[in-house]
Amino acid sequence: MKKFIILYSLLLFCFHTYIYGEENKNNDANKFKYTSVGIEIIQTDKTAIGATASIGLPGSLYVVLERRVEGIDTSNDSYDRVINSARVGAHGGIGDIFSSITASGVSLDIKNIFDLYAEIGLKSTSYETNISSFSEDDAQANVIAGIRFGNSSGWEGKIFIDFSKDSELKTKECSSGEVCAQSVEYILDDETDQKFGAGMRFNINKRSAITMEMSSSKIFDSSIKIGYLINF
Repeated sequence: MKKFIILYSLLLFCFHTYIYGEENKNNDANKFKYTSVGIEIIQTDKTAIGATASIGLPGSLYVVLERRVEGIDTSNDSYDRVINSARVGAHGGIGDIFSSITASGVSLDIKNIFDLYAEIGLKSTSYETNISSFSEDDAQANVIAGIRFGNSSGWEGKIFIDFSKDSELKTKECSSGEVCAQSVEYILDDETDQKFGAGMRFNINKRSAITMEMSSSKIFDSSIKIGYLINF
């Protein structure tokens, strides 16, 4: 319930950020930055740490690299996992994307009130427990899509959804009458996880920003991130 209240408050803040961005818009207001490096403190059932780097490419493309180290508590076991992600993204103002659309010969004049973005790539996960340590053999698809709005010289907000399969560990139990040593193995959830999230970003100046983000998961606990970015 506490995390739901925080997420609700963050969504309200995002709405306020959108209104603020519209009222304080200037020529550079929606030139969002896609080149930065940063570090994050992540709170789930345990405190984790993450690092991220985003590199802008020619045109509307960019690359995102992420690394996250976190602890997981379940009813049967506790373990640590390291998640490495690499994605290629594309972004564009809503007005720019739909400027070429015509309806019955009439051009649609849509303002760039927010940025649309989509990222697709790969995610690998390794696990470590008190019993054994191993890495996942196959990489998983990692897809994120969302919108950014607000003022790139001040407060920004974003809303996103993360589609990706996730893994969890379970203890393999011997069948009745079978003699074997217990081992820990991981299983990949049959269902793709869906993480809904919202975040805010305050650009302190042209080179630095602080961020806060919260997301919910169908598999694991909701998470809260607080981070610091250096923009380029």
